[in-house]
Amino acid sequence: MIVWDSLPNDASEQLTLALADACQDPITATEPYGLDDGIHRQIIRPLVTAVIAINQKQQTLRIYDIQHRH
Repeated sequence: MIVWDSLPNDASEQLTLALADACQDPITATEPYGLDDGIHRQIIRPLVTAVIAINQKQQTLRIYDIQHRH
């Protein structure tokens, strides 16, 4: 992802670690995005946010948006 590649190193590291946590325990590691449907979630860290969709049945997650927090 171009946006991920353009993040400063510290923000990129926060996103990488947060996604690793989300792979292990997606509900605990993320916050609801909109209605809490258990699928659409967000990662919120000091330097970066991301909107993701979680498919626990197939054990996948899809990144929809990444934003660097200034």
